[in-house]
Amino acid sequence: MKIAVVSHDAGSSELMCAFIQEYRTKVDWHIFAKTSSPMAEICKRHNLSYAPMEDAAEQLEKVRPDFLFFGTGWQDKCEQPYVRFCKEHAIPTIAFLDHWSNYRERFGFPDDGWEENLGDFTAVHDKRAYSLAVSMGFPNPLKLPNHYLIRLIEEAVQRKAEAGKTLLFLSEPTDAVAQKTYGDPLYWGFTQYTALQDILEHFEDFQCEDLIIRLHPSEKSSSYDAILRRYPNISVQIHDIHSAELIDELLCAKAIIGFDTMALYIAALLGKPVISYLPTKKREFLLPLPKKRQLNHLSYLSPELLNGSSLHMDKFGMDFATFVHTVTKVD
Repeated sequence: MKIAVVSHDAGSSELMCAFIQEYRTKVDWHIFAKTSSPMAEICKRHNLSYAPMEDAAEQLEKVRPDFLFFGTGWQDKCEQPYVRFCKEHAIPTIAFLDHWSNYRERFGFPDDGWEENLGDFTAVHDKRAYSLAVSMGFPNPLKLPNHYLIRLIEEAVQRKAEAGKTLLFLSEPTDAVAQKTYGDPLYWGFTQYTALQDILEHFEDFQCEDLIIRLHPSEKSSSYDAILRRYPNISVQIHDIHSAELIDELLCAKAIIGFDTMALYIAALLGKPVISYLPTKKREFLLPLPKKRQLNHLSYLSPELLNGSSLHMDKFGMDFATFVHTVTKVD
């Protein structure tokens, strides 16, 4: 059996690469990625070979895959030519959804015809994601284990790390996503920069000694300079993804705050104090966290939230044989 894989953004790429690792010997895998993409970096980390993206039709005609796995995200839609080719040639396509946000937008919503970018199947990895996919009418939701998260938690619990006095802010390019999707960087009424200013204004409430801003791969540290100059008495470091491993920074932080990044959920599974902060009523909380850890305003921050979280992963998803049977039996 041959499965072609194409992806760009980090979230779904992590899911697919972990899936490939789990079933590496069961299938003849053919991965396509842009050489400078997050997917390419993840493949290198897992020692997975990939072919640089070229003409989708030529590459897929050469491989003749039985299925196509494709990633979803907002940074780059380079998967779409591969999806179109497979649909034109009756090759089943499986869209991998990471996280719990912007599901329709990943496929081009609100543009006309965005539904044509959906997969024949929709791979989800937990109960919340499955419910969202069903409620949105996505085609044939598939329950698959989150091998990426399973491995990450297993590895993390083996590490010896002592929490310090640092508040970790997990930044996301909220303004860029809003601009690209809705044409307005302030569509939700806040950006990562206004949220950071809120955090700095309430810094004492976190009972921390310093702040680390962990940048999203698409962000530049210089974008925060103007805000940080207003708070010279607060010790702040800015880290990109190469400065330290995510798990190490999560384990070493006293508390973690962000919007709705998957890393917050990972931190909660590791028992860390986490806060999902959305200073708006125009955007729903999507992380499966306790409501007390979902804040619209930092004035509601209570000392209780600086205690550890208590989340656990439930077993979820079908095995590989069931997955293959499910995909092949649907016309």
